[in-house]
Amino acid sequence: MRRKLPPLRALVAFEATARHQSVKAAAEELHVTQSAISHQLRQLEESLGVVLFLRKGRGLGMTKSAERLLPRLTEALNGISDITAEIGPDKGRAIRIGALATPALSVLMEELGGLKVSLPADMPVQFRKIEFDDDLDPLDIDIALQIAPKDLPGPEGWTTELLTPEVYHALASPRWLAERGLNADKFDVSALGPRDILLIDSDSEQFEQIVLWFENDRFSLDDCWSFSHHIWALEAARAGQGIVASTDVVARRYVDRGELVKLNFPGFTSSWWYRLLIRPAREKDPAVCAVADWIRSLINPDTAAFDGKIPHKR
Repeated sequence: MRRKLPPLRALVAFEATARHQSVKAAAEELHVTQSAISHQLRQLEESLGVVLFLRKGRGLGMTKSAERLLPRLTEALNGISDITAEIGPDKGRAIRIGALATPALSVLMEELGGLKVSLPADMPVQFRKIEFDDDLDPLDIDIALQIAPKDLPGPEGWTTELLTPEVYHALASPRWLAERGLNADKFDVSALGPRDILLIDSDSEQFEQIVLWFENDRFSLDDCWSFSHHIWALEAARAGQGIVASTDVVARRYVDRGELVKLNFPGFTSSWWYRLLIRPAREKDPAVCAVADWIRSLINPDTAAFDGKIPHKR
């Protein structure tokens, strides 16, 4: 037998309004406008053929029909929430955060405490490793930190927000400089020897800049340490093995801890940008918003200065 049901959204709007005794509070909980809540309430009253609320000064008063409906509807909605939580791919409540390995290891994992205080204690948080060219699955990821060319559109069906460009600097450990009697503020390129440069071998822009920084007749870029992972090159530099070209974001913690210092070469801005990808279905979810703010604060607290918040949906 086909059930005769009022619109589900109208029932949800009523339950939130009745529970809070406030249209404003219901709108804030459901992340919609107050006018949308009022529209849903009128639709429900028309569907049921009863009046549910009466104005009482600046507040709302429930009619007997509303008082009868509220407890059973709350119980029903809680039951729906419970069963969908049991069978959903993320158990209905988890936040799935995707990130490239390099910023995850050098930035996000170091600041989990900041995220912990922003989320409910019982909310599952899942971190997922993604690649540069991943086709993100919305069943696996809610929000992702990616690096891509600035002009490359975000993946279809996702909201894309630019955060900050990659800005490269030459870095070395204080110990390495001291052992060679070198000064970070007046670095002498002629003092470089073979394998004093630590390369991240997948970054062609970095190669071009290193040629401009260090080119001389005493060594060749072919005679350098080369690493397939950015963190490996940074760790080698931290251990006093040579000079690395790394970005502000990835190297920030090393510099803050005094493990690496910037040399007196001009920084250069890459064409690649850090960007947030947010699944539209959850972009108003308070937990996802908290994760987004956490990532923004870590990747670039001054994102607005880059005019980076550019919503892009395809």
